[in-house]
Amino acid sequence: MSTKFKTVITTAGAAKLAAATVPGGKKVNLSAMAVGDGNGQLPVPDAGQTKLVHEVWRHALNKVSVDNKNKNYIVAELVVPPEVGGFWMRELGLYDDAGTLIAVSNMAESYKPELAEGSGRAQTCRMVIILSNVASVELSIDASTVMATQDYVDDKIAEHEQSRRHPDATLTEKGFTQLSSATNSTSESLAATPKAVKAANDNANSRLAKNQNGADIQDKSAFLDNVGVTSLTFMKNNGEMPVDADLNTFGPVKAYSGIWSKATSTNATLEKNFPEDNAVGVLEVFAAGNFAGTQRFTTRDGNVYMRKLANKWNGTDGPWGVWRHTQSATRPLSTTIDLNTLGAAEHLGLWRNSSSAIASYERNYPEEGGFAQGTLEILEGGNYGRTQRYTTRRGNMYVRCLAASWDASNPQWEPWLRVGHQSESRYYDGDLNDVTSPGIYSVTGKATNGPILDGNGVTVLGILEVLRRFDGVNVWQRYTTAGTGATLKGRTFERVYTGSSWSEWREVYTSYSLPLNLGIGGAVAKLTSLDWQTHDFVPGSLITVQLDNMTNIPDGMDWGVIDGNLINIAVGPSDDSGTGRSMHVWRSTVSKANYRFFMVRISGNPGSRTITTRRVPIIDEAQTWAAKQTFSGGLSGELSGNAATATKLKTARTINGVKFDGSANIEVFPPGVPLPWPSDTPPAGYAIMQGQTFDKAAYPKLAIAYPSGVIPDMRGWTIKGKPASGRAVLSQEQDGIKSHTHSASASNTDLGTKTTSSFDYGTKTVSTFNHGTKSTNTSGNHTHTVGFAVSVQSGGADYGVPRSDKGATTTSSSGNHAHTVDIGAHNHTVGIGAHSHTVAIGSHGHSITVNATGNTENTVKNIAFNYIVRLA
Repeated sequence: MSTKFKTVITTAGAAKLAAATVPGGKKVNLSAMAVGDGNGQLPVPDAGQTKLVHEVWRHALNKVSVDNKNKNYIVAELVVPPEVGGFWMRELGLYDDAGTLIAVSNMAESYKPELAEGSGRAQTCRMVIILSNVASVELSIDASTVMATQDYVDDKIAEHEQSRRHPDATLTEKGFTQLSSATNSTSESLAATPKAVKAANDNANSRLAKNQNGADIQDKSAFLDNVGVTSLTFMKNNGEMPVDADLNTFGPVKAYSGIWSKATSTNATLEKNFPEDNAVGVLEVFAAGNFAGTQRFTTRDGNVYMRKLANKWNGTDGPWGVWRHTQSATRPLSTTIDLNTLGAAEHLGLWRNSSSAIASYERNYPEEGGFAQGTLEILEGGNYGRTQRYTTRRGNMYVRCLAASWDASNPQWEPWLRVGHQSESRYYDGDLNDVTSPGIYSVTGKATNGPILDGNGVTVLGILEVLRRFDGVNVWQRYTTAGTGATLKGRTFERVYTGSSWSEWREVYTSYSLPLNLGIGGAVAKLTSLDWQTHDFVPGSLITVQLDNMTNIPDGMDWGVIDGNLINIAVGPSDDSGTGRSMHVWRSTVSKANYRFFMVRISGNPGSRTITTRRVPIIDEAQTWAAKQTFSGGLSGELSGNAATATKLKTARTINGVKFDGSANIEVFPPGVPLPWPSDTPPAGYAIMQGQTFDKAAYPKLAIAYPSGVIPDMRGWTIKGKPASGRAVLSQEQDGIKSHTHSASASNTDLGTKTTSSFDYGTKTVSTFNHGTKSTNTSGNHTHTVGFAVSVQSGGADYGVPRSDKGATTTSSSGNHAHTVDIGAHNHTVGIGAHSHTVAIGSHGHSITVNATGNTENTVKNIAFNYIVRLA
């Protein structure tokens, strides 16, 4: 089950308790407890609380103590007495002496009745907070508020019964004492028995008799000397001092030592060496301190002064040092005190001025009169060791320091410097060039060198503000007029003092002064009538008048329709002398047809003025030019007009299909036509075509050409006529190359010696022939020369030729005979002869590399332009 009733230390309480634990920290002084009804609901304590939900009663704590069983428990106890009641109790708040909520708790709901309701009881509320360091809390029991509860009494009795705390009696406290009959004991903790008392009494009876009051002392003077008592030993009350007493004569001697009363302010003055005028109070004279003489005077207002002898007492009137103000109360200023004379040590402290007749410039006050009532502080410090600070009842504060070492016969003070926020309580009627001290001054008409004069040549009343740089050299003045006329109130002027001279006054224009009070002549918000021949056109003025209320309107000032429209006239501020005037004149109207703007020059005396007007053309309206215009620099932009009335087309005709007869607008290039433009900046009214969207409502003609509201992106694109079929308007076509052929050849290639596949020719037979048997003839002997080529083969016939050979041999030449020659097996070498072989290479291909050449896209020779389109 969760806890329903609990106590929570607040965030502010935790911070104070933590701060109290650090070295030198201030203990938390729990002082009060509040009871609340929670606005009818049982609240849940929150550490962020700074007050109870609804407090109904608060009172000082009965006590704050440490729990006997739990030494880190702080118990705060509140007793609600029987006579207090009439409310429900649902919440408790524990506060310290600073009013901070330290802890908050809820409690079981209980109604505390009033006695008038027929029931009454004292109710005790306790709040327990657990701390790691109970020394951070001041424990106390307020005797004025303690109400002992039954539990408290019971606990204390039980505690006392179990303790041995029966203290001995002391000189200041009651207690148990031990009896003693000793008559020579010095103990202060023993009680005398009757025996000891009798012995003492017997001894006293042989001594001085008390009922004689010292009359039985035989040598009284010796007695006093022996005990060290003189007439100066004690402060004696001397009563009222003489009415005409001079305090310098009250020296540290028997006749004057002691306490003197001054009950009347008569003769209590500085001249009588009192510390302040009207010094009703008490004087104490001591035979002590410097040169054994000191005076202390305490006024009835609480001011305390002390002074000492400056040398050995001369027997009549001193010499006394200055009075020192040692306790902070106030001394009165008077009509006899010059503030320049208050700079000595005896003047330190606080002085008061409660009269409107005291402050005056003659007595060197920073202000004078009733508003100068206030306080003067004389401080030790600053330039030459003294500073005066004066505060008026209106909040103005001034300070000044000594300008030289203090000399009472010729005191030298710096000028008062105002450091507060109010104006001086006097009027200034001198030369404004002389005002260099910071402050706020109320300037009269007698002042000179002001920024503006009225019609009588008198300085316009105003408020002058003066600031000065820290270097004390450069000064700034601002003057705000306070005249009663429309042109003389609320205008602001400024100037500066630098380089040993003042600058000229410069007006600071405001939303009031600029339109109504421009320049030096003033202005009229609205005239009821205006005569161009007689009206005084003040330089710098701004005039308004109804058109139908103007008379003697100059020639050339053609207003078209004459109605009640306002006419505005601004008179140039430069013509501030003579009769010449230059001005701008214009009409207040929304009608373009009736709007006019004129430049006007006036010369001559009123009634016979020469007025020259020049109408200024308005650039957004058609103009009728009475004179021939020459445009030596040419014309730029668009020109439009009615061709039927053009100088060079007096006769209507058609040029290149365009009718110049005024029947329709002439457009050289309809909106939407792409135009090449040699710049990245398009001319006015045109846009570079780069794929952007446009406002179709703003450019309806362009929307006819591009109904999608998107201008084509022409960057990097060329324009091509749309084919008869297959393409839509504004469709894009990417790069492409028309179909064509190329001739190609492979470079010469040496294939080298190729080996054919192995084959066998076999035995080749020559054509068939039969040598037959050859026989020689029988016609005698003869020889034959036989050529041969022999290759000896095994198994072959041997013709006696021992080796393979070739050559010729001769047969025998004997007789006629015949030979049968067996040719035998032999080889014939057949010369195959010149012939060719066909080698089958087989089906194969060759790769041919064609190197890339050309640009990144198909182009022709070109120059880059931006395509622009007219916005219309």
